[in-house]
Amino acid sequence: MRIFFCLILSLIFSQKVMAFESANPYWLNLKPKVESFLAKNINTNSYKFELIGPVTEMTTFLGNRPDAKIKFEKFYLGGSSSRKTFLATAYDDAGKKIDSLSIAIDVLAYRKVYMLKTRVARGTEISAGGVYQSGIPIRQMDSGLYYDGNLSQKVATVDIPAGVPIRVNMVRHEKLVHAGDIIKVTSGSKTIELKFMCKALGSGDVGEVINLICTDMERKNTRATITGKGEATLI
Repeated sequence: MRIFFCLILSLIFSQKVMAFESANPYWLNLKPKVESFLAKNINTNSYKFELIGPVTEMTTFLGNRPDAKIKFEKFYLGGSSSRKTFLATAYDDAGKKIDSLSIAIDVLAYRKVYMLKTRVARGTEISAGGVYQSGIPIRQMDSGLYYDGNLSQKVATVDIPAGVPIRVNMVRHEKLVHAGDIIKVTSGSKTIELKFMCKALGSGDVGEVINLICTDMERKNTRATITGKGEATLI
């Protein structure tokens, strides 16, 4: 309860500060210079950003005059945190530092992620032709959450709608048997165990039933239960 109360107070304080800064004449004087700097130094094809404002309340003009020459320093877009800070520093004509202010921005990095052209149901394989890539803005710290690799024949662990970025926990390994695989099939008899090489007509995991074509058997079309990778037992 205490933590929740502190969070509420923090939110109220932040809203008050933002409201004050939006009407603060000192910030209104500096803001265009900050926006111009960010526009020149952030590639909007690679990053999406939002200017938050001064980290501390501005109570005077930076450098003590509206026309002070400002340099922006310690600007770095790397790192895992989406909240970045940099310095706006005022220098006099002799190059001596007069004043500085820390400014915050929120930054998201564009990354290409995989998406599906059409919905794939849970437990269904993903086809190579059903996948495309698209760039979306994400927090740099979340980069490892999105799947990066070949999605062909991976299996959906959840229903995945079309156009949703695919995360690593949405898919698992390929099914143990794929349609078209030649697998080893046993008769399952306890007295005489016969083995055949058959062609799988469908894909499946352990315990799932698939249709087969077995050219060496009298009954060419049959069904079997998958027991392992490339292996099944006749029903």
